[in-house]
Amino acid sequence: MFTFCIALVAYNILSTVQAALRSVHGTEKIEAKISSYYLADEIKGTYRGMMIAIPPDEWCVFQNMTFTELSQTLKHLAGLVKLRTFRRHPRDPKIAQPKRTYLKNKPHVSTAKILAQRTQKNNTP
Repeated sequence: MFTFCIALVAYNILSTVQAALRSVHGTEKIEAKISSYYLADEIKGTYRGMMIAIPPDEWCVFQNMTFTELSQTLKHLAGLVKLRTFRRHPRDPKIAQPKRTYLKNKPHVSTAKILAQRTQKNNTP
């Protein structure tokens, strides 16, 4: 249950950041070009560094903000984001593997048999 709650909070944080980015840069641009994976990875790394570098007293500013002030702050910070950092890297479509061909006269021979024949040829005078 605890793990589910943590995942829910993390998803809400990611959704909030994406909503701030969409409000500044446009929905189409964020949906089509921004990777949620890279965005979540950046949030994770930045959070860890901020918890080390910024003392807890400094976070009280956000605790006393109204919803409007917080949303304006998020929009301002979203405007500073370099979207190029979080670009998606779509994969090319998979190429179908060609069907294996085999000769009807020569069925598959195991590698062990081939190696045994080679050693016999090398050992005969």
